[in-house]
Amino acid sequence: MKNIRILLVALVILFYSCSEQNGSQSYIGDLCGDGEQGFVVNTTGDSFNGNVHFNGDDVIVQYVTGHPDGDYYHIFNTTNSPLMDFYTFAIATGSTSTFGQNFNVLDGTYLAMDGSTFPLNNSYVLTTTQGGAQPGDLINIEFSGLSEFHEEPFTLEGRLCVTIDEVVSVANYVYITDGSSLKVVNVSNVLSPSLETTIAAPTSYYVNTANSVAYVGHFDAIEPFVSFVNIANPPTASIYGSVAKGATYGRLTDVVEVEDYTYLSDEYRGFHKFHMSSADYNIVDGHDTMSMVKNGDDLVIIDMASALHKIDVTDASAPIITNTYSTYTDVDTSSYPFSNGSFHSWTRTDGTNYYVANILDKKLKKFQETGFGYNLVGEAVIDGHATALAINGSFAFITMKPSPDAPLQTSFDGIKMVNLNTMTVVDFKPLAQASGVVVNLNYAYVTDANGLHIYDISSGSLNHLSTFTGGFGNYIAINN
Repeated sequence: MKNIRILLVALVILFYSCSEQNGSQSYIGDLCGDGEQGFVVNTTGDSFNGNVHFNGDDVIVQYVTGHPDGDYYHIFNTTNSPLMDFYTFAIATGSTSTFGQNFNVLDGTYLAMDGSTFPLNNSYVLTTTQGGAQPGDLINIEFSGLSEFHEEPFTLEGRLCVTIDEVVSVANYVYITDGSSLKVVNVSNVLSPSLETTIAAPTSYYVNTANSVAYVGHFDAIEPFVSFVNIANPPTASIYGSVAKGATYGRLTDVVEVEDYTYLSDEYRGFHKFHMSSADYNIVDGHDTMSMVKNGDDLVIIDMASALHKIDVTDASAPIITNTYSTYTDVDTSSYPFSNGSFHSWTRTDGTNYYVANILDKKLKKFQETGFGYNLVGEAVIDGHATALAINGSFAFITMKPSPDAPLQTSFDGIKMVNLNTMTVVDFKPLAQASGVVVNLNYAYVTDANGLHIYDISSGSLNHLSTFTGGFGNYIAINN
């Protein structure tokens, strides 16, 4: 039974990313009755009983509305590794559910840790003994099931008690540029997406969203640098303004929002600070910017000349470059065909590390920031020229494709899913001119020349759900 005890301790500590374990053999008092957040676990036929408290700052509890199968709870952690994802449709007091290998209404409840689904070879019944729907409401879920370890059966049972932190809505729309228009696609039902509206946007190649605005980048020099689309009501979305290229603006590559300002990176003219309500548009920095990502009040950019830079925009009137001593210079700063859509190196973050999908050497690179730059700590060979990069939990999703122009002729064409802990490719799907990817909840939305492809990623792989042929395009964004 010693092996069982070791397994259970591992489950308690790893699966729930707990901050403190109280009493490895017994627990005092009623954790749930005391209003604590955490769980109690017991086993039959063994002396292990555990009481584990959650650190409220590390675990987020959401009540999610707007899913076509109904409202559900989403409980997850964002700061500790391994990452936990727990979903259940069993939100009403007295409702029951079972663990499934995918997140759907038939199974009712789903748990994954760093993309690994639990349980793998056992059966558990969960009963929601106390439900809630508002921030501050206590959720109490009891669970019980039979497991087997080294051919020794045992029963694991316990209770999970958490408090709802926030009520959020499922994002129901994606936004796709296709070179001539911006398409608003309703993805409320992932099995049957539909076109909501189409907005004329000649030579459009890029789109991103912030609050109630979609920012559309145009390729041709006579078209705007960026068009502003009101998406407060997606079915009636429309362009309400734009900024001409002129001598000030070049080619839009990325958009992030920090407090009251929106920052737009420019492959030719640095990056720009926009205060939308006052139409205050300014160049902030002269670095030609391939891509950028927000981490708190910092922007980390890929500079065409010298790789990664960190810029503190806490004071929007006086941004400060706080990390210029980059030890990372292996980005594609050589000449490459700017005329080929969105080909450039992308950077994204999981909140701790920074990742670069680099077209120069067809790799996804993982960096840790130091006081003297960014140290390369891992890389994955992806064998393709990235057209988009999205980070979700412990996974990266990268679309890539070849081009007839040098040096981009040879490339995998499709999407790849990379485990960021091991920096290994765990799944891939060939496509046709794959051009964009966004991830929300358990779904990856991918564009290529044949349509919008939706994948269920809840099991740690790319499981195709549907294809909407009208969703073909150059790039994709989601408003969440």
